[in-house]
Amino acid sequence: MGIQANNLNKFYGTTQVLHDVSFHCGKGETLVLLGPSGAGKSSLLRLLNLLEMADGGALSIANNDYDFDQQVSEKQGLALRKQVGMVFQQYNLWPHMTVMENLIEAPTKVAGVSKEQATQEALKMLSTLQLADKADAWPLQLSGGQQQRVAIARALMMKPEVLLFDEPTAALDPEITTQIVNIIKELSETGITQVVVTHEVDFAKKIASHVLYLEKGRVIEHGTKDAFKNPATQAFADYLTH
Repeated sequence: MGIQANNLNKFYGTTQVLHDVSFHCGKGETLVLLGPSGAGKSSLLRLLNLLEMADGGALSIANNDYDFDQQVSEKQGLALRKQVGMVFQQYNLWPHMTVMENLIEAPTKVAGVSKEQATQEALKMLSTLQLADKADAWPLQLSGGQQQRVAIARALMMKPEVLLFDEPTAALDPEITTQIVNIIKELSETGITQVVVTHEVDFAKKIASHVLYLEKGRVIEHGTKDAFKNPATQAFADYLTH
């Protein structure tokens, strides 16, 4: 269970952005992807739910196995995304739908859940995330922090085994960042495996059970959160002090 990546490679044209990336992330762990801009963090995250395909290597995630030396179909990607949720940096909420409509769209259209059941689950989810009064609001009426929590709620509506976050605190103030920290910690206690791309070291320290540090598409350091106190490489030590 969890995630096992073996020798993942990714090219954009002739430019190689991931070089033989391998790591393991156990069920219920929170793996933080760190590294300077251009390190390949977001590319790796998108490979984990087949929004993009690797150009070699293998991936096991949410009890699915993929060999990228063979053709992996878009149909397989759609199937995986029912089990692996993603919270995008720009939130990607549908502006023409209310918060409630955003939340129940995938469960009713993709998972075949009844509208009544999906609505009940959505109300419970919104209540948990302190958004119960926003069910009928439009996304553009919400603050950035509220939109971020709605995006998390929408991903959780599909009951994913794995949840991916791309820079979840990028545009948020410290108070809202603390809320996101608490949400991620609570989710880890439910057994959801989480992978979080961030450039904020303080945020990473608060949520990580494990860390993967990349530079120029290569894994430089991979270990438990103890790596923040005792880096195994000089490169990671230098990154932490910048």
